[in-house]
Amino acid sequence: FMTGAPRKTLIMPKSSSIVLIATAALAAVDASVLPHASAFRAPRPVFARARPSTSPFLVMQAKKEKAAAVAPPPEVTFFEGPPSWTEAIVPGISIITVLGIVPFAAALSRQAWTRYKITNRRISIQSGWGGNDLVEVVYRDIASVKFIYRFGGLSGDMVMDLTDGAKLEIRSMPEFEKNYDYIMSQVSPACREASDYKPLSKDSPAIVEPVAAESE
Repeated sequence: FMTGAPRKTLIMPKSSSIVLIATAALAAVDASVLPHASAFRAPRPVFARARPSTSPFLVMQAKKEKAAAVAPPPEVTFFEGPPSWTEAIVPGISIITVLGIVPFAAALSRQAWTRYKITNRRISIQSGWGGNDLVEVVYRDIASVKFIYRFGGLSGDMVMDLTDGAKLEIRSMPEFEKNYDYIMSQVSPACREASDYKPLSKDSPAIVEPVAAESE
């Protein structure tokens, strides 16, 4: 057998005992030392607002509706045709002389190749050899209009002063009074005032403001 001093055994407390001791220690602390319980309240969650989902079809439809709301009205032709045939009468009579052949040939070429076109957006003049020259002017570029009658009022000439300082001449316009009144109904109020406009025909069209967004 063994002799000597007896060994001391160190007994470690169990984990459950440690928990009980810690809980008792915390309970002994004065409650006034601890902060208020509301300070430990968890913050409310913040949820981001989800964007509404839009289908590509609805986006395309909205763009079409917006474009239709600002689009100008379709271009409508009011008059289209050659100069008045009356400009060939005097050259035709003078053909009995040698000097009258050239003016008569020029009048015939104008009848064949010159075309006037008046729409609700612009005035177009096709002329030159074979009708290869084209001049167009929109109504907002017309500053003033002057005219004279030809052949007893059956036709007329117009000279338009443009805002850039250029001039546009229309010779032997047929149905002159009706076409002149329509042109003057499309130009700006400042142009009518500068031209001292007075209706020529009995059934002159109503005065309308020019199209805001014109297609060149």
